[in-house]
Amino acid sequence: MSAGYTSPRVLGVLGGMGPLASAEFVRTLYACQPAGPDQSRPRVLLDSDPAFPDRTEAIRTGRTAEMTGRLELRLAELLDRGADQLVVVCYTAHHFLALVDPALRARLVSLVEVTAAQLLRTTGRFLLLATEGTRRAGIFDRAPGWADVAHRVVLPAPADQERVHRLIYRMKTYGPLPDEALPLVEELRQAYDCAGVVLGCTEFHLVSDRLTARYGPARTVDALRTVATRFPAAPDAYADPPLAAPGRVPQVTPV
Repeated sequence: MSAGYTSPRVLGVLGGMGPLASAEFVRTLYACQPAGPDQSRPRVLLDSDPAFPDRTEAIRTGRTAEMTGRLELRLAELLDRGADQLVVVCYTAHHFLALVDPALRARLVSLVEVTAAQLLRTTGRFLLLATEGTRRAGIFDRAPGWADVAHRVVLPAPADQERVHRLIYRMKTYGPLPDEALPLVEELRQAYDCAGVVLGCTEFHLVSDRLTARYGPARTVDALRTVATRFPAAPDAYADPPLAAPGRVPQVTPV
């Protein structure tokens, strides 16, 4: 953290990708704030823009300039409106963030980097739940620190990845769908012999509370939850504090 750094109090949230996930993130952020009067809570500027092109499709078809330009425009507008820190509530969109103006990137909290930092403080194997676009683009592979944890991150085989991707898009359409999401996550966690899960798509934040209740916070890596619980902090200071030794994989109730 640089000398003279001022703790941010206005968070700019670029969402709408999908809109339910970004709305849930804002709810989580306020729910995680310390008790106090309204006036003690941070100001949040949410730009929920569902008109963004589908990120997986944009990666597949090479619509890089369109996505980058739209991201730069929306992020700059949030800064103009008073935000002093930014977060993009879409992992797949992080593919394009390396191309935005460096002045904007300096204000961004990277969900991918937060995820890598959290995994560095864990042990055991983790199942990565992400979109096909995130997988195709290798978004996590480029994150600082990822090389140190990649050997513990399990990627679903193509048929299972298709099931994960399909579930993500169903949650975009219909909401949390815990009766579908929790059984699938548990089935895959067991099938791949993993201790925990990485919520590598923001749609899984819709069921993060349920997954965390089942596996525990040390075994449910959710960067949105981390940002919500630690804001305000410097953009590079969102890594979780050291976790207690996780011990055995928790027993779960069959679904």
